[in-house]
Amino acid sequence: MLGCFYIFAFVLVLSFVVIVHEGGHFMVARWCGVRVEEFSLGFGKELWGRTDKKGTRWKVCLIPLGGYVKMLGDMDAASAKSSMDKVPKKLRPYTFMAQKLWKRAAIIFAGPATNYVFSILLLGFIIYFSGVSLMPAIITEVEEGSVAEEIGMLPGDRVVRVNGREIEDFSDFQRVVRVTEFGKELTMQIDRNGETLELKGTPRYMEGSDHPRIGVRTSGFAIKDQIKTKDVGFFEAFALSAEQAWTMTRDTLIYLGQILVQHRAPREMRGPLGIAEASGDAFQNGILSLLVFIAQISIAVGFMNLLPIPLLDGGHLALYLLEAVRRKPLTEKVQNAAMWIGFSILMGLVGYTFILDIPRIIQRMLE
Repeated sequence: MLGCFYIFAFVLVLSFVVIVHEGGHFMVARWCGVRVEEFSLGFGKELWGRTDKKGTRWKVCLIPLGGYVKMLGDMDAASAKSSMDKVPKKLRPYTFMAQKLWKRAAIIFAGPATNYVFSILLLGFIIYFSGVSLMPAIITEVEEGSVAEEIGMLPGDRVVRVNGREIEDFSDFQRVVRVTEFGKELTMQIDRNGETLELKGTPRYMEGSDHPRIGVRTSGFAIKDQIKTKDVGFFEAFALSAEQAWTMTRDTLIYLGQILVQHRAPREMRGPLGIAEASGDAFQNGILSLLVFIAQISIAVGFMNLLPIPLLDGGHLALYLLEAVRRKPLTEKVQNAAMWIGFSILMGLVGYTFILDIPRIIQRMLE
């Protein structure tokens, strides 16, 4: 039963994000005069569908793992291949490939862009109506054998600055530790009963952790009297949500850079199983937690789709850039080769994340 609950939560989150992403492609395609034949939530056998006045078939399919927008002339759901051969001559101006380069780029870019816009709007309304909770960076537990224990951190210590940066709350402290240059020592200013101390330590992987840590925790219950909720104005709320979206994007770029350049272990990567696990956890924590998680996944999907990997939106945009430089499209042979490379990369990533997700989930089930 618990497994079904996590599957339901995963499908719910994925459906929201897919509708947002594909909705971006759909809206801009119609604005650019492209005829959209299908808007599908899921793949495989159609379970429900209706055709609107403009000829678009809206449908829900059997396999709820994603979705797609199929435009006139597309030969598959992924829009990886297109052909004019089966399109009547009078309809060819309404195909995706008949559009000017900037229109095609706009349609492709609209998917991930809409993910970001949706997330900023959703987070903005959440912040506006619920306010901002600030949990001070007060340590309530120091883990045995951790870096924090080795350098002398104690329960009750308050982290004031890290590497000269002022720490606003505990989540800010966690973020700084996670994205600091891999293997770099942290200089932390600590307030201990009114006395300022300077402690130095290098985050490292600990047993059961998927990212470098120093080994401290805080308990909202233990410091509940010091947690503050601040109301914010309407425009400030959306400024803060945009800042959060940028911070997530920047941190992801830093993390990917550390994997590629500094040999940081990619243990934090999550695949479908990991996202399903996190979806279920968010669902159990209440509607607010679920909405925040949906916004975060939408940002992640938007970011990933902008990566210059063929088959992804970013890969299409990269090919369009080459087309603009060359002043003519790449040959069909080159484009097909690029798509196969992209497919191989994506399947490799999915397989690798499964390898990371399965042992962790099994261990959690046995605990």
